[in-house]
Amino acid sequence: MPAMAIPLAPEKLDAWEAWTAELSGPKAAEFADMNSRHGLDEHRAYLQPLPDGGFLVLVVAEGDGADGFLDSIGASDHEFDQWFIGSVADLHQADPDEERPPMAQRKL
Repeated sequence: MPAMAIPLAPEKLDAWEAWTAELSGPKAAEFADMNSRHGLDEHRAYLQPLPDGGFLVLVVAEGDGADGFLDSIGASDHEFDQWFIGSVADLHQADPDEERPPMAQRKL
């Protein structure tokens, strides 16, 4: 069950919450399709408030494609995948063209 923690600036919180509402609402079928195409059975995100007012988004991915999900979606030319990775880059102020860190591995 790979996981990762991604910083989220306080000023991006409202946009992140609107984005996750889209993924579980009007774009739920497209999100499910993306996960299926990339070999994910489960794709969860948790919002962790930090003492300094910032946030961490904890992402957990499960399924045969979980270990390679970031590379797989980063290489995809599918319209929804491009929208998804672009949204992640904007919300988390990350460059989608930079090398992606590996997903964290469970140790305990």
